[in-house]
Order: sequence, then C-alpha cells, then structure tokens
Amino acid sequence: MSLTALFYPKSVAVIGASEKEGSVGNEIAKNLVTQGYRGKLYLVNLKGGHLFGHRIIADVSSIKADLDLAVIAIPAAVVIEEVKKLVPLGVKVVVVISAGFGEMGNRQMEEDLASVCRDNDIVLIGPNCLGVLNPDARLNASFAPLMPLPGPVAFVSQSGAICASVLDYALQRDLGFSKFVSVGNKAMIGEVELLEYLYKDPKTKVIAMYVEELEEIELLKQIAIRVTQGKVHKPIVVLKSGRTDQGRKAALSHTGSLGGSDVSYDALFAQTGMIRAQTIEELFDVVECFSRNSARSSDRVCVITNAGGPGVLTADALVASGLKLAKLSEETVAKLREFLPGAASVGNPVDVLGDAPADRYKRTLEVVLADEAVDAVQIILTPQSMTEVGQTARAIVILKKQTKKPIMVTFMGQGLVEEGVEILNKNDVATSYFPESGSKALAALSVFKKWNMVKRKKPLRYGDVKSKAVEGILKNHVNDNVQLLPMEEAFAILEAYGLPVVKRWVITSSDAALSLSAKLNGLFALKILSADINHKSDIGGVVLDVVPKNLFFEYEKLVKHIKTVLPKAKIDGVEVMPMVSDDGIELIIGAKTDSVLGKQILVGLGGIYTEVFADVSWGLAPLTKDDIERMIAHLKISRILSGFRGHEALAGGEVVECLGRLSQLVVDFPMINEVDINPLRVMSNRKGALILDTRIVLS
Repeated sequence: MSLTALFYPKSVAVIGASEKEGSVGNEIAKNLVTQGYRGKLYLVNLKGGHLFGHRIIADVSSIKADLDLAVIAIPAAVVIEEVKKLVPLGVKVVVVISAGFGEMGNRQMEEDLASVCRDNDIVLIGPNCLGVLNPDARLNASFAPLMPLPGPVAFVSQSGAICASVLDYALQRDLGFSKFVSVGNKAMIGEVELLEYLYKDPKTKVIAMYVEELEEIELLKQIAIRVTQGKVHKPIVVLKSGRTDQGRKAALSHTGSLGGSDVSYDALFAQTGMIRAQTIEELFDVVECFSRNSARSSDRVCVITNAGGPGVLTADALVASGLKLAKLSEETVAKLREFLPGAASVGNPVDVLGDAPADRYKRTLEVVLADEAVDAVQIILTPQSMTEVGQTARAIVILKKQTKKPIMVTFMGQGLVEEGVEILNKNDVATSYFPESGSKALAALSVFKKWNMVKRKKPLRYGDVKSKAVEGILKNHVNDNVQLLPMEEAFAILEAYGLPVVKRWVITSSDAALSLSAKLNGLFALKILSADINHKSDIGGVVLDVVPKNLFFEYEKLVKHIKTVLPKAKIDGVEVMPMVSDDGIELIIGAKTDSVLGKQILVGLGGIYTEVFADVSWGLAPLTKDDIERMIAHLKISRILSGFRGHEALAGGEVVECLGRLSQLVVDFPMINEVDINPLRVMSNRKGALILDTRIVLS
C-alpha cells in the first residue's frame, strides 16, 4: 500500500466543490487553487458552475484520465456511492472529509466504506477529517486556511481542530512541516501506516502525533521501535488525550474512540521510545527542540541567565526533568571571571546580571560551549531597561551555527522580547515561552539518545514452564461461568509457570485441622478462603503465628468469626501456610487486560498499604528484561531492593524473573483476564522471593 499519491498526487478531484463561500468544499478548492498546487485539478458538484477559474463538472464519470487523489466533502449518506464511481478512474487515494460516520454511531456505514476501498485497492484517509497538506508539493487538500512552512516535522492528528490550531502556532514560531495529515476516524489508515511511510521519508526528521486512541498495538509497537531505533532513527512525540475518565468519555463522543487506560499508554510509550508530551505547549517545545538541535546526550546542562530567580527556577526544572547541572571546569570559571562583573555568578547557573549587553551574553556562551563538561546550554533572558534583545538573539544565532551542542533559549515576556524571539525562530534556534518547558524539551533529547543507544531485546521466555498443566486447568472453565478461579487452581497455575509459591495446605473441617496439626512443625498462618472476600485482613480473616497444637482451635475460631461478621459469605476452607521471614519487603505483582492495549503487568509496593501509597509501575506484555528493570526503577521503593543505608540487597533478580514468567503466562493464555499476586515477599538474595497469596480471574 503506497501513500505517495496521498502526498504527491499528479491529479486531484474535489467532490463537493461548491460555489457557496465558507462551505468546506469551497475552502478545499480555494486552497488547492490559490496555494500553488501544480497538478491537474478537477472540481465536481451536481450543480455545475465555475469556481476560482475552473469549470465545475457535474459527475466524476466525465473525468477521462487516471486520478491519484479524490477529496470528498459531501453528505455521509452518499459518500460510498461516489467512491464506487471513482473505481473505474483508477483512483489511488480518497480523503473523506465528511462527518457522520462512526463518531455519530454509524459504524456499519464506516465499515462498508472501508470495505469498498479495500476491495478496490483504494487508500482511505478519514472519514471525519481535515485533510492533508504537503508544503513540498504545494498541496493543501484540506479546509485549513494556512499552508505550513516547509520543514522537518511531520504531524499526524486524529483531531482536525487540533491541526488548524497547530498550523497557526507553527507559523508564529517559523516551525516548518514535511507532511501534515488529519486521520479522523481511521477507518483504514492510521498511525501504523503513516509511521511506516514517514520513517522512510527523507524530508521528515521528527514525527509529532495527536491521538485519542491507538489501535493494532502489537504492530504499532514493532513499527514504533523501528522508527525510534532504526538505522535512520527518528523521534516520535505524542500528545495523548483522554488521561482521565471524563476525557476518555469525551473522546468517545468525538471520534468514536475506545480509549485504553492511561497507564497502559504510558507503558506503551516507554517500551517503544515514543516521547509523551502532556500539553500542546510541551508538544511544540519538544518538537522544536528536536527539529533545531542534534539528538544527542544533553545530560549536563549549563544555564546562562540575566536574572537570579529565573535561573534558579530553570535549575530546578532541569533536575526535576532528570538532567544535571554541569560542573564547570576551573579553566571555564577563570575565563568567565576575566570579563564578567564582580557581582556576577560564575557557578552554574551563570548569572551575567540584569545589565548584560549582547556582547556579555555572547562571550559567556562562547566560553561555556567550549567546556567539555557541558553537553547543552539553556539561555534565559528577562527584558530589562538595558537589555539588548535583538542583538543578543543575533549573537546566539551566530554561535548556534558553530556548535553541535543543543541550545534552548527562553526570552521571558512577550512584547518586549518579540523581536528577539522572531530572530531566533527564523534562524532555526529552539525557543520556549517558559524556562520549565524548555528544560523538559532538553530532557527529551537526552532520553531519546539513551533509548537509541540501547537496542531492544526479545521478550523474556522460559523453557521450563508446564503449559500443558495450565491448559488442563483452564479447559475445565471454558464453557462455565466461573470467573474467579479456586485458590488451589490459581496456585497450581503459578507453580506450573515456575513462580515461587509458598507451601500450603487447605483444610475444610475440624478433623482435617486436627490431622494436619500432627504433621507440622514451626509457626503457621491461617487465611480464610472465600470467593466472596477480597481483603481477608480487613474482616479478621487472617491469623498469624499459630503453633501446630493450636491449629484445631484456631481453625474453628476463625470459621466461627467469619460466619458471624459475614453470614452470607460462602466459606471454601482455610488455607494453612508456614510463617515467612519478616525481613525484606512485600510487593504486589499482577496482570490485567486492557480492552485496547492488551495485557498490562503491574509491580509495586504490596501488602495492606498498596492502595494507600500507590507506588506502582506498569508495563505491557510481553516484557523484555529492560522493560522490567525500567518498571522497577520507576518505583520509589526500588532503592530498598538494591540495598539501602547498609541493609542487605534484596532478591531483585527473583522479582525480574517473577514478572517475566507472569508476562509469559498471560500472553500464552489470553483467557486469564486478571492476576493479583499480593504479597510477593522479597527477602535477601540468600532467601529469595515467595508468593503468599494470589487471585486469578478469567475473562
């Protein structure tokens, strides 16, 4: 499937071109005529007429030549019939601007449209979209009023309105685009196909996307990794809406999207090297930073400022973004002292003082860039009476052309610094409106460089798992209504996949308790077994430190207590297990199924405080070792696992293996909808890790 005819069509038909000013068909025709499209143009409308010097033909059937691209802006109900008329013309691509399809509940009509296109080898963009723009071909086949500047950024958006706003913002910042496309409802073509095309596009250096939901996740993961880690690696910057439940509901009414949970998307982006922007402002700053700087390590940053407060704010933002303040060499400090006023700070941030003219900024930047300990520079300027805004900007432009080190510039203010910002933007210097967002953009450069240096490994797979045993357990539940597996079966499944489960017994009567007590030594824990009870400790369903001789009495006491506090709960028995060493920590690991993104894997602080502290991290199965190590490193408790303040390191390797085996289990058996392992007791390296409790829910 080629997208060349979408971006470089030799002929275009606008179906629904209208003489009525302000109509969508009128705007699309006007953009193609007035903004420089050089190919053959056909305007189509049943009413006929003339428009922008072109005759409007009444029927596409009268077009006698082959057609590359058709842009359709007519009522949704007649779109499919019009596409069928295009088939004899050999049309390669149709862009359906028309709304009224899946986003309005008319999913069958949308599916029928896609089927007609597939059956006739036609590429479909939309429906319910803004259109497509390619400055390189002077193509504005959309109803956006502006032709973007040519440049290295490709933009893909699920929202047409976002496209129009982005075009306006970009022109203000002299940010150019290689390709610009609105995908709308994505009935056929979405992010996967466009990423494949843009990866090979020599005009594209950076890919930016606005998405409300993503599809074909496994395929998307493969192509995204190829883009971000391939031979010609390119950053993908994503603004994903629908972070909240309310936002996801809004997305549903907007484009018929079925968004997955937000933690799943965070995991997806982390595992594919895609960079997530939280706001439109951040999207612009990150994209501009990539397009105007080399994607290289920017860990050690030097801040140059003419005001102390903004300098400190910038330093805070850099550190919060995961970067470091560069330690300037003694030689650099000495050179700065030669020309900076005595009151200036020659540490980092370098404060050149409020009266700094352009030459002082220039000399400071020259010296700092020459320091090998400096990877990148962030420059802050506040407009004061003696500030030479334009001249300072020109000085930065000159030095930017002489270095490969990333530079991010923030001229704080608006009207007073407008001249300088315009000079910087026109000369390809990255700018941000505020220092904090500039710091995040520099951090994105560094994150992408590190991602690109570490090649993704294959997902963890273990050859000693007993999948046949699991099949035998699950086949008994294929046709019944059981969702929560009995505890015995849940533990048996984990054990079959090599997960370290605690030795345990289940007793269902006083006689069984008496019989078992004669075989035990040591201390034991008793836990009530009931599908009706999720949190046993909350209702007194756990008894600790039981000696064997008291097992009979504690069993009867526990069952009686549960019958008193929860008389309607069905008691399946009492679980008996040895008391485990209380050194180390309790983790929770688990899996659940996201309707869009598949199997999610969880790791975090476990035990009874799981919901209180919510120190958790997520990944998408299947997981590599790097994925798991990233998940663990994200936790606040990760330092405890590696040994903290003289304490012995815990069995982190066992945690990695547990997560790897759990990932393999839920991938191998999709009918496992949810796994909850809490707690996973993680002890010293000598003692390993042990699963004390679990729940498995089937779909």
